[in-house]
Amino acid sequence: MGFRYKRGMATARDHAADLLLRFERDGTRIRELLGDPRDRLADPRERSLLTELAYGSVRRRGTLDAVLMSASKRPVKRLNAAVRAALRVALYQLLFLDRIPDHAAVDHAVTWARGKAGAKRAGYANAVLRALVRDRVDDAAGDADLRRDVPREDGTFIRFGRVVFADPDREPARNLAGRYSAPEWLVRRWLERWGSRRTETVLRAGITRPPVTLRARVERPVLGAILKARETAFQEGPVATSLLLHGSEGAALASVKSGEAAVQDATSQRVAPLLEPVAGERILDLCAAPGGKTLHIADLLKTGALVACDVDEAKLDDLRALGQEMESIEYEVLLVPPKGKLPFEKRSFDAVLVDAPCTNTGVLRRRVEARWRLRVADIPALAKLQVDLVRRALTLVKPGGRLVYSTCSLEEEENEDVLGAVLAKHPTLEGNTAFRAWPGRELDGGYAAVIRVSE
Repeated sequence: MGFRYKRGMATARDHAADLLLRFERDGTRIRELLGDPRDRLADPRERSLLTELAYGSVRRRGTLDAVLMSASKRPVKRLNAAVRAALRVALYQLLFLDRIPDHAAVDHAVTWARGKAGAKRAGYANAVLRALVRDRVDDAAGDADLRRDVPREDGTFIRFGRVVFADPDREPARNLAGRYSAPEWLVRRWLERWGSRRTETVLRAGITRPPVTLRARVERPVLGAILKARETAFQEGPVATSLLLHGSEGAALASVKSGEAAVQDATSQRVAPLLEPVAGERILDLCAAPGGKTLHIADLLKTGALVACDVDEAKLDDLRALGQEMESIEYEVLLVPPKGKLPFEKRSFDAVLVDAPCTNTGVLRRRVEARWRLRVADIPALAKLQVDLVRRALTLVKPGGRLVYSTCSLEEEENEDVLGAVLAKHPTLEGNTAFRAWPGRELDGGYAAVIRVSE
């Protein structure tokens, strides 16, 4: 488990570097690592800083490493793991957090690295960071230099005197991968399929902090009035039930706890209504965890039966907790096998949602680890799994019923191709794409299709 700080001793920067070190070691999701260290920080500003540093340093890791490579005599991958973590956390502050003084970011990195890796390695970290601070051009203006400018999410950039990124004319994929922190193979794939304009738009969305988006569980004007009364700034979102909050997530908690709202991205809010729930029906959410769409289905269904399933026992507790929100619904949570027959009678549901496991390429800003875990071979492997899930689920849909298939992927193999493969084997089915959403500032990317069973 490593060294545990006494309560009150460790800072947000300490915990952030610790988290990056553990993330590199065992790949645990940042969200799962944050709970304990956040609880150990008494100051809410420190808790907020920890969250920003942890998520931001992983989200922008590719850019951070490109900048570090320009000043380090050793490849970043060959650096001591603790030094690498310290450098990334410090450089994230230097590039993207204007409120952090340079000396504070550098001094902390050197002190933390000294404690983890010794004085000599800490000295190396100090030299690299101070070289980058000296080389940063604070008054840069004019057109962007695609080899020296680090893009920030607000459209501004940080310029360095040295060349940081690959030549965009000779190596466009490598240049974009460094500037927008993405795997080069994925950028190359997108360039070949979409061209440079859409690829850069999607990449730019992937480096932004996701907004706090609420789904109104009451009428949206009613929720808006409640938020105004609580002096919470917001704007109406791109979906009829959505509101985008300005400020911290804490501002949303009161409305969520009171049942007036749920935290849910606007694209995700488009999925449950496609099921067209009717009071009294029996509906299955096959890949339900963590439960955002499950709760949305319940809100639309009002009365009837709802079954929420997952293949991971560890995820079922979140689904069970939703039961207290469903007073008029017969609600059941079940563990289902990843393969083979599902534990239900054939044609026993009016509607089924298959919100399938996917590459997450539409939500890279939110699932910050996904871009670094994803491999080329994962795409066809997931597509095969997705087709199997839909085929298994279709046997459960009553005649006249419907199945909604959704992902948070941008990849055609996981979206339109899955729908095509299913319809090719079942010519009596009627199926169409309901929407394909591209990621932007106000919403995530995703896909959904509706399949109707006539007999």
